[in-house]
This record gives sequence, structure tokens and C-alpha cells, in this order.
Amino acid sequence: MPPPSNFPNFDSLAEQVAAGVLTREQYGEQREPVDHFLGRVKDAGVKVHERVRHILSDSTSSPNLLHTTLLRLFKSCSDVRLVTTNFDLHFMTAAKTVFATSDELEIYCAPALPVGNSFAGVVHLHGSVAKQADRMVLTDSDFGSAYLTEGWATRFLQRLFTHNVVMLIGYSHSDTVLDYLARGLPPKSPGRFALAPLGTEAHWKRLGITPVTYPVGTEEQKHAALAPALQGCGESDLDTRARS
Repeated sequence: MPPPSNFPNFDSLAEQVAAGVLTREQYGEQREPVDHFLGRVKDAGVKVHERVRHILSDSTSSPNLLHTTLLRLFKSCSDVRLVTTNFDLHFMTAAKTVFATSDELEIYCAPALPVGNSFAGVVHLHGSVAKQADRMVLTDSDFGSAYLTEGWATRFLQRLFTHNVVMLIGYSHSDTVLDYLARGLPPKSPGRFALAPLGTEAHWKRLGITPVTYPVGTEEQKHAALAPALQGCGESDLDTRARS
């Protein structure tokens, strides 16, 4: 979301796609889940997947500090193990400025995913604008297929969490299916952590995830501490390597 990327979050993206066609409904105290809403928008005749690909293929958008900082957590191109639910190509673009051998970076796009317990590269878990638009996981039907009826996303994540230490960054973990998946993992998995805003500790601990917190910041500077926190992780790792 931050400049110079300037892409919308999932809520705003859905509203752009549905503009002039439908509006999101309120269910009690909660708004309609985005995937349900996009499912209704598709049923109304809107080409949801094509519209999303068009919005997120904006040529004026480019990688921001978070993209390069995340990639710099890995010491070389061959060590990158990054899973994203974003559809844009900014990690691929950012890799060209971070690694001299960026052309060797493996890119996987749903539903053609690697084995979760053994992979290297960038995994677009919910699809990519570089592939067929209808492969992107956007609507409730898409999520049902990816996580339940076909289950390829569930199989990947189950192996990922069971065999790897995982850090969640910028991910709310509020989806019902993923909530159940997190709660059903064996207690002896290697470890799950989340870079999360202060005040959300109870949410993460309920899921068996250890929160690593940062201050949220003001309304104008929400999550501004996230990039410096990640930079600190990278610098700390470099110091460790220098001493070893």
C-alpha cells in the first residue's frame, strides 16, 4: 500500500471493482466478508478477476521499501522463501535491485504451487496478475475451491507450517478456514510468529502464534514502524553473520 506502490488494500480493491454495481452489506456489527461481496459482484455480471488484474497491473506503481526490506532478510537469491497473498509483481521487480542473480529467483503462482515443506523462491499463494485472471483467489467460490473442495492451498500451508519456522507480516489471519487450520496444527510445529500491532496479542496467542509487536502509530502514519522493524531484523542478521 505505501508509496510508490499506492495499491489498495483488499477492502478498497473490492469497492473499486464493484463501483456503480453493488455496495457491501452490513451483517450485524460486521461488514460482509470481502470474498462474499466479490462473489455477489461476479454473480451480478462483473468480470471481477479481469478488473482486479487491470487495477493491480498499473504501470505507475512500483515496489516500496517493504518489498526490498523483506527480500534483504535473505542473504542470497537462492535463500529466498517468501509466500505472499498479493497479486502484483513487485517482489519480482524489487529482486532485480537486491540480488545480482535475480533471474534465478523461482516464482510459483497458484494453483501450481511447490511442496510446502521444501521450496525456495516467491510463492503467489492466491495467484498473480502475470497469469490467467481466473486463477486468482478472490471470491468465496475461489476460496472454497482453494481451501476446501480442491484444497491445494490448504495442503501447501499445512506442510509449510508443519516443517518451517514462519513469520507472518502484514497478515490479519482473520479468514475462517485459515483460523481453523491454525488451530488444528500439531503443537510441536517448528514455530509461528507474527509482526503485529500492539494490542492484538490475544488474537495471535489464541491461534498458537507468537506476536512480535510494534506501535501502530497515528492515523496518518499507521504501521509506519513496520519497515524500520524489518530493517532492524536484517541489520541484526548481518551483524550475526559478521561475527560468525
